[in-house]
Amino acid sequence: MLETDLVMDLIEILEGLRRYQCWYGNQSLPIRHNEMMLLLFLNHNLRPDHLGIQPSKLGKILRLTRPTITSLVNSLEEQGYVARVNDDEDRRAVFVCLTAKGQKLVDENRKEFFRNISEIMEFLGEKDAQELIRLMGRIRVFLKKKRAGLDGRTVECGD
Repeated sequence: MLETDLVMDLIEILEGLRRYQCWYGNQSLPIRHNEMMLLLFLNHNLRPDHLGIQPSKLGKILRLTRPTITSLVNSLEEQGYVARVNDDEDRRAVFVCLTAKGQKLVDENRKEFFRNISEIMEFLGEKDAQELIRLMGRIRVFLKKKRAGLDGRTVECGD
């Protein structure tokens, strides 16, 4: 077991980051942060020659469960930011795409979001930024394994 001081230092840092969760932008969004993340990832991963992205693929990209993705898509669809589109060739296949309103929100906020993350990366420098990404990835793997061991199922971190 690690020293109590080291554990408390980590708790203090993590709590501080939670309090400053506005690191991703000070702008007030008309939607929840996790909904904005879905829009950003949808926009980034959508190819121009495709109808949209299937909810299951969005779940894999965002590492979220099917019920979580369904809830997010339902909420965003109700608000007019995304639409569900059926494939003409396979009516069972459903895709999610941005609406004009969703694209506008992404365009308005993406630049600020990226600027804020870039500032953190520039502050850290390339070597420390890569180390942070590596360490956060290790933590995510640890938490995934621990959670799977607790309840016997594999769940992506962030569910």
